[in-house]
Amino acid sequence: MPDSFVVARAADGLVAHFPDVVSLGGGKLLAAFREGTGHLSPEGRISVVGSDDGGLTWGTPRLAVDGPFDDRDPKLACLADGTILLSYFVIDWSSKPRHTTHGTFVRRSEDGGLTWSEPAQAGMGMSGGGILAWHASHGAVAELPGGDLLYPVYGHRADEKWWRAYVVRSTDGGRTWPGADEVEIAAGDGINFQEPTLTVLRGGEVVSLIRTDVERAYLSRSSDGGRTWTEPKRTDMPASSHHALALSDGTVLVTYGDISNRFSEHRVTAGRLVSAPDQDWDGYPDVLLYDSGHRDQANPSSAEISPGRYLTLGFDIPAATVVGFFTGPEDYAR
Repeated sequence: MPDSFVVARAADGLVAHFPDVVSLGGGKLLAAFREGTGHLSPEGRISVVGSDDGGLTWGTPRLAVDGPFDDRDPKLACLADGTILLSYFVIDWSSKPRHTTHGTFVRRSEDGGLTWSEPAQAGMGMSGGGILAWHASHGAVAELPGGDLLYPVYGHRADEKWWRAYVVRSTDGGRTWPGADEVEIAAGDGINFQEPTLTVLRGGEVVSLIRTDVERAYLSRSSDGGRTWTEPKRTDMPASSHHALALSDGTVLVTYGDISNRFSEHRVTAGRLVSAPDQDWDGYPDVLLYDSGHRDQANPSSAEISPGRYLTLGFDIPAATVVGFFTGPEDYAR
């Protein structure tokens, strides 16, 4: 495993979960993470922390979102014009007879993540609302070559059993996300499609990697900017809480929580380098990247620091920290 280091430490009495990192260019990075008393806790909030030297040193975390309920799974995207988007979802754990998901939200920053706009709600048309519905997100917003934005979301309506993966579109830089523009990525009886992510390949094709409850991730593709999607195909990746980063050389770095038990009895962070992402993503060697030793871990995220140098973040519950580690292509070779 590569050597790890501390990126951020949670506030006293809290632990860090679900880190995400994005490159802002010129060696500048911004990371976001959730702070709370546990994996599922009512007071979850989102903090951000920055680096000006390619991830070697990090500043002091600052609060970005702290609503009345649990703000979860923060994801960052840096648009072509420098605007940063912070997306997340919100749960009220106190409602009866079960918790209530309040939906997915996007905030904008035009000053490098120092301040954030009011949240824009995205995609509640999919769930229909209500205490028996579920509506959440895991993947970051993706910017298409023409400037449209796609936000991957997932959930089910109150009268449905199986979870579905969708994208919702914004044509105004993330200020609004009309429910009428939602498009289904994956759905089907007998399988829950969860936590979709989006990766825009060099040629403009969009690939969605989707967590499921059948031990392997599924993959779907769109060649028309997210308006239609191929039938989801089962991959060989025992992946949950995954991240797929398009690199400058056209390859894709996939990091994920490994549920196969081949590296450890609990979920650890593993990864693979997909050299031909326009083809099958199966058959690539997987490597162990990080293991905190705790059962609650993974949820990795990566950024490309420079060609051939990648930074991946994870979290360490006993230490209450966000951790990082550097890798390169050689770490993923057979």
